[in-house]
Parts: sequence; structure tokens; C-alpha cells
Amino acid sequence: MDEYVKGAEPDRWHWQKSCKMYPRVVLLKRLNRPRSDLCDTCLDMEKAAEKVHAVL
Repeated sequence: MDEYVKGAEPDRWHWQKSCKMYPRVVLLKRLNRPRSDLCDTCLDMEKAAEKVHAVL
């Protein structure tokens, strides 16, 4: 299960711990995926991982 975290504003929601923008200080946490304000880098990493799994 993913955990979604957010740092200080204007941060966005992150769930990929290897994301270069992942906050050092987490101010908000949630378990369900937010509908908006998602980190573009985390989304790109997620899409790349899905492509790898689709090939396997």
C-alpha cells in the first residue's frame, strides 16, 4: 500500500521515496490517493514502472 506525503507548501503529493522532490520533512500523510496535486516526477516514475511490468 502506498503512503502519500506532502511537505511545506507549495509541495505536491509524493509516494515514490526515490523521487528527487520527496520532502525531507513530511507535514501531511494519507493512505488513499489524492485526486489532484500529484507530483509529476512520481507520476513519471510510476508510469515507467508500469511499462516495465507490462513487458515482463
